Amino acid sequence: MFALCSQISIGKYDSVKPHEVKITKSIFEYMDKATIKVPLTARIRQAGKTVTATTETAKLINEGDPVTISLGYNGSLKTEFIGFVARLNFTSPLEIECEGFSYQLRKKQMKGTLVKTSLLAILKKLIEGTDIILDEKNIPNFPIDKMIMEKKTGTEVLEQIRKTSGNLIRFTFSGNVLWGGLTYLKNKGDVKYRLGWNVIKDGNLKKREAKNNEITVTWTGKTKDGKKVKATAGKKGLVQVKTSHTITDKNALKQLADADNKKQSYDGYEGKITAYGSPYCAAGYRCILDDPKYPERGGNYVVQTVEVTYGMRGFRRSIGLGAKL
Repeated sequence: MFALCSQISIGKYDSVKPHEVKITKSIFEYMDKATIKVPLTARIRQAGKTVTATTETAKLINEGDPVTISLGYNGSLKTEFIGFVARLNFTSPLEIECEGFSYQLRKKQMKGTLVKTSLLAILKKLIEGTDIILDEKNIPNFPIDKMIMEKKTGTEVLEQIRKTSGNLIRFTFSGNVLWGGLTYLKNKGDVKYRLGWNVIKDGNLKKREAKNNEITVTWTGKTKDGKKVKATAGKKGLVQVKTSHTITDKNALKQLADADNKKQSYDGYEGKITAYGSPYCAAGYRCILDDPKYPERGGNYVVQTVEVTYGMRGFRRSIGLGAKL
């Protein structure tokens, strides 16, 4: 028998009992999100004793309070979310909206402009004065000609970088560790799923083959003197031409073209599987999928998204699969 268990801390309160918890993470989004539903009124335990008087839960919680959510079965817990209270929704039950460490960047106003810089240098500037650290060894020194940061928040700068790269440069957090780059995270972890065993639903999986989505992508950079620098990936299919005014390095443009081609044309699956809360799985993991009924669906896939739900209806993990590895 599997008994649900949780350890949730909000601010100075380290044993919050929820009605329901929902957590969403994606390799395409830097903002980890969580929603905790709790009763409108609460009793507080002090020195191991419960105070009989009740108080309004909303009065105990403030925006910016640190949040940690650990979930599991039979007393075995795994940390699923670390972040901050972003907003309170005065519904019944009370909804506490939480945001990962992007919250600190959203609250930070930047200054100045960086010229002839790089992705790594920009991120180092962004995290100054925060509790965020960089996964430096896995962040490429990707050249960027210019980044205007004056009067922008840290998250607005991240959005500017994404726009500059056609949403090909992505950012993800693992707790307070920030990564950025053009490719999927490597060696973040493995999880094994077997359809019909530890997978509850798999009806949303749709096969995707690169040969049916072949494209040719050309990225063009335009320098100040009007000179065009081009790089191409793919040799047939639909032709796409894209332009960047802040990335003009030929090698960098080639990386963009390759990443763009891979993003739109890959072998794998589109859709989701629903599994139990255990084993643990996070966005960026490698999913080792076994399908006894349809062996051709088996293989190793990148986990693109994870949505965790926890409450009276159980503990579930919805996993969005992507490219075959």
